[in-house]
Amino acid sequence: MKKFFLFAAAAMASVTLFAHTLNNPVGTDGRYIVKYNCAAGQFAAANDMELDETFVFAVDVTGTWLENWLKDTPTAEGASRGVAINKWTSRGDVNGDTNRLKRINGNIWGMTVNYAQIATGDFSESLKKDSILYVYAQIFGFEYTDDNPGAGWWMWADQEVATTQADGSDCLFTFAPYTGEKTSAELYADDFEDGDIYGFEVTGYAAPCVDLGDAVETVKANKASSKFVENGMIVIMHNGVKYNALGVEVK
Repeated sequence: MKKFFLFAAAAMASVTLFAHTLNNPVGTDGRYIVKYNCAAGQFAAANDMELDETFVFAVDVTGTWLENWLKDTPTAEGASRGVAINKWTSRGDVNGDTNRLKRINGNIWGMTVNYAQIATGDFSESLKKDSILYVYAQIFGFEYTDDNPGAGWWMWADQEVATTQADGSDCLFTFAPYTGEKTSAELYADDFEDGDIYGFEVTGYAAPCVDLGDAVETVKANKASSKFVENGMIVIMHNGVKYNALGVEVK
C-alpha cells in the first residue's frame, strides 16, 4: 500500500491514457477475471474463489507495453525479464515478497496463492459470512538473475504509473462472498515439484499451476497431524523442522 501512495500523483495524471488494459476476460461484475484453470489452459468463467482458498492467479499482458518490453534486451547483465504485481486490498496489505509472477504460457503470467495466508493486515472482517475483499494492483516489469531476483525493479519502460483495472471498474478483482466452506490447507512452495518461485519461501505463495490435487489433501492431513502444543506454545512440524505460530524456527 505504501508504494501505491508514492506513485499516486503520477497515476492520477493520466490514468486513462496509460492504464494497463490487460487481455484477461472481464466478468459480469465488470472486473477482470484473474482465476486461471491450468488443466483447461484458460481463464475461469468467474472469480468464484474465496479469501482463504488457494487458487492460480494470472494476468495476460498481450497488447500491453509489457508484451514487447519482455522481448527486449534486459538492462542488467545476464538477466531475464518478468512480470510483477504490487497489490493491496480493502482490508490492508499483503506480504511484499509475493509480488513476482512466473510465466504460465505465452504472455500469461501467474502464481498459486492464498490471500488469507499472505495477509499482513487484519483480514478478520473479511472472514465473516458474505464479506467481500477488494484487491487493487499495479502491474510492472522486473529483471532477475539466478542469484538476484531483483536485478531490476519497478521497471515501467517510460510509461506513466497507473493502477490496473478494467475500464469502469473500481479494482482489479474481488473474491466471492465469504462462506467459509472453501478453506484450503497451508500452502508451501517446497511441498510441490517445481513449486519454487524465485527463491521466496512465503506461506501461501508458490509457482503457478503446481499440482494441487492429491497433494493438497496430503498436505492438509500432514499439517493437521503435525500441529501440537509443546512447553506451553503451539508448535508446527513442517518437513522435520519445528516452527512456532509466527513461523520462527524452534530450536
